[in-house]
Amino acid sequence: MKNKETSSTFKVLAVIGFAAIIVIVAWLSIQLVNILPGAFNSLASLREAIDQQSEIIKEEENDSPSKLSVSSNTNVINNDDTISLTWDTATIKGTYTFNFECGDGVSINIVDSPTGLRAISCDTNYNIGNVDVLDLEVASEKHRFADIDYTIGFLANNDTSPRALGSSSFTVVNSSIPDISLVDNEEVTVEEPSPETNPPVTTTQPETPVTPTYEQEFTYIIPSSDPNGRTDLGTRYLFAGNITNNRFVPGIIEQKDSGAIQFEVKNYGTKTSEEWFYSMTLPNGGDFESKEQEPLKPNERAIITIGFPTNDKDNFAFEVTIKENTDRNSRNDQFTQRVNFIK
Repeated sequence: MKNKETSSTFKVLAVIGFAAIIVIVAWLSIQLVNILPGAFNSLASLREAIDQQSEIIKEEENDSPSKLSVSSNTNVINNDDTISLTWDTATIKGTYTFNFECGDGVSINIVDSPTGLRAISCDTNYNIGNVDVLDLEVASEKHRFADIDYTIGFLANNDTSPRALGSSSFTVVNSSIPDISLVDNEEVTVEEPSPETNPPVTTTQPETPVTPTYEQEFTYIIPSSDPNGRTDLGTRYLFAGNITNNRFVPGIIEQKDSGAIQFEVKNYGTKTSEEWFYSMTLPNGGDFESKEQEPLKPNERAIITIGFPTNDKDNFAFEVTIKENTDRNSRNDQFTQRVNFIK
């Protein structure tokens, strides 16, 4: 009898112990569910941080810049139209730069909503900030078709050279220029069928001027004048460079050498202007004032090149002002452009 009672007691205790084990296992499972996701998240964050650091280290160890993908909203634009450039942005903090190659008669303005148009020079890197789009106003004044090659660069904070570069191009079409090859007057060569005994004709080019001299003027006549309209002459900086063989060549100006500056005067109004003149400051401390210029029709422009001596200055801020008696808008009658002279 006692053996049966003892057996029953053991069975009851075994059932109670088994139930207790089940309760403990369930409780532990709940605790693990609450703890493990945070642990896994911490491990994932640690792994991501290690990967990012490794990527930065690899970028810093790579001497040659990586490729930056750049594109534009169109490949062909008309003269004085706007084009938008875009590119892939980097995952680290930094800024972007813009540079375009020099072209004969090509000028570019950065379109900035707060400040309006900003004239820029070719073969010069401009910091455009931490952005992924750049709007440009482009003009080509000497050729019907002009290909513009440009480069976008990326510099991380504290970088001294780009770690990523991307290049592309687009075409500007100036329909007001005939689709033929044009050559400056001083370089025209006429080929005629003649005996081989005729000697070649050579010409002697004048020396580069060392004093302010009116060099050349190109005008493009488009619409007729509205007698009831208004006149609005405006001027803007185009290029700095040198006069070589009586031609203006954009580029770097050397100190103590002769340089040149090129700018545009355009009638933005609807009525033909009266005669006008321009004045500008010069590195030698003097001022140059032009003679009276021919009137400009609406949308007609003149491109003017002035030669000057640099003396021993390393830079100079040129101030150009135009004057026309019937001008209705004085806000675009002058500009100031600082130009560097290298040793």
